[in-house]
Amino acid sequence: MTDDTRLQLLEKRHSVRSFTDKPVEPSVINKLKAAVTMVNTHEQGLKFQVITNDPEPLKGFSKSYGMFINPRNYIAAVVDTGTPDVYERAGYFAEQIVIKAVEAGLSTCFVGGTYDAKTVKAQLRAGEKILFLILFGYEGEKSRPVASLMAKLVHRKKMAPEVFFTPASDISQGLEIFPDLMTGLKAVACAPSALNRRKTRLFLRTINGKECICAKVDNPDSGLLIDLGIAKFNFNYATSTLCEWGNEAPLTTD
Repeated sequence: MTDDTRLQLLEKRHSVRSFTDKPVEPSVINKLKAAVTMVNTHEQGLKFQVITNDPEPLKGFSKSYGMFINPRNYIAAVVDTGTPDVYERAGYFAEQIVIKAVEAGLSTCFVGGTYDAKTVKAQLRAGEKILFLILFGYEGEKSRPVASLMAKLVHRKKMAPEVFFTPASDISQGLEIFPDLMTGLKAVACAPSALNRRKTRLFLRTINGKECICAKVDNPDSGLLIDLGIAKFNFNYATSTLCEWGNEAPLTTD
């Protein structure tokens, strides 16, 4: 898969809050479970779980940002909170699974606070918690009133890729260091973000005498660190690179 194709797949992903009642085929569920198992097996502290036909966690939530239609299938992002960089890594690998879902023809939505955690059918051990849910299924009618309202609230005017680099005057230097920078910025620009905050920014930083392209969020809370991880995945996926973990850490490794 080329970098252009990967960027197109990232751009195709969009948050969906209205789903049909069509069951997701067992073969597609199995592909998602395989992707989740791969993450859980290879990434310390991540215990993601696929749960189907369970509308309970989203029942009763009809806040302005939290309206959903037929939310029956989800991935619970369960983590061991004692694992280093676990919020960032959860966002990173959750987005990786989301792209697998998009490849399989599914629509998705990250859900942060507007669900009842007590009714989520995930198994938790001591020291573990649910950070967020990823809804998945087949997109419902956009013309329905609730779906139309949510589309207007969630899909605000798209931000230009250059906005995600600070200061903007350093972009030329960044391109000299990493020629695929604009591809990476376009990928970051279409990354999902809690409440559409989109606070991740790329910048230049000198580490051990070498100029590096790094990513950060200011005054990071747990939600912003999840967003940082999602943005890092998009950048790495679109540019075929690997990042280092941590706020203000390099986006590419040698």
